[in-house]
Amino acid sequence: MGEIGKLTINGKVFEHVKTRAYAPVSIFKSGDLFLRKGPKKLLEEEIAFHRTLLEYDFPIPRILEEGDLEGEYYYIETSLGEKHFGEIFIEDTKNHGGISKNHFGNFLEVAEKFAKAQLATRNERRNEESFYSGLGLEFNIEELPELKEDTLRAFDKVKEKSKSLPYVLTHGDFNPYNILERGVIDFGSSFHAPAGYDIVTNIYHIYNFPEKDGYEMKRCFDFSEQQKETYLEKMNVIYREAGLPEPTDFADDFIFCRTIWATVRNEKIPKIQKWRYDRFGKILAAYLRDESLPELVEKEWGK
Repeated sequence: MGEIGKLTINGKVFEHVKTRAYAPVSIFKSGDLFLRKGPKKLLEEEIAFHRTLLEYDFPIPRILEEGDLEGEYYYIETSLGEKHFGEIFIEDTKNHGGISKNHFGNFLEVAEKFAKAQLATRNERRNEESFYSGLGLEFNIEELPELKEDTLRAFDKVKEKSKSLPYVLTHGDFNPYNILERGVIDFGSSFHAPAGYDIVTNIYHIYNFPEKDGYEMKRCFDFSEQQKETYLEKMNVIYREAGLPEPTDFADDFIFCRTIWATVRNEKIPKIQKWRYDRFGKILAAYLRDESLPELVEKEWGK
């Protein structure tokens, strides 16, 4: 079907972009189209899940074509834009010293569409096993066994405090790097979690990266206080209109949970891993002491 790194289908040449880290699926690009290629069973399940998301009106790509290819399976989907907001916000920061009003407004618009679609999946059945697994709690305990008792106690606290919330289909890695100008990508880490988890962690995800140089990665942009307030109030309104508690009421719980997720399986970036291990211990202790985690992360790891 083509040379190494390229595929040709119906006259269109697709060039290899990347292969997923935790699944044997390769991604190719041709103009404004993306092609995903991998084991048939895996991709058929992915396509079925994708169509479920479309039924709930999530802002995601449309699937145009699928079929067998070189002993595997593929599907082609539309593009949601040339750049994700992580890249856009970094450029804004370099050029203007902060995220532009226009780009933040576009980001907020997509996040609002996502939040409304996500609430359509609400389920009163609490799938705590999915939440536990999706956060990588088992990996966290394996990697930081000395904190096991406190970590499990803190997770029990999260479950107790979030009892008033329904569970929803959760992206799992909802952040500016997975949000494009016309929608959301990469639902490969999805699981079920209390409503609001994705919404709160979207705006606080950046604090899981160090500000300083000397690490494999660093934080290259920040939301202004006004932007954070605007984003969170917009989300609160959506939840109030749906008859649910406001997501900001659970900011401590969800920031703690996101820290669990960010801390595990970082062996390929050892400097970040060590930094996150230390950070997790501090956030865990603060959460158990009922300290305000938004204030803590902004004071300790913000600018």
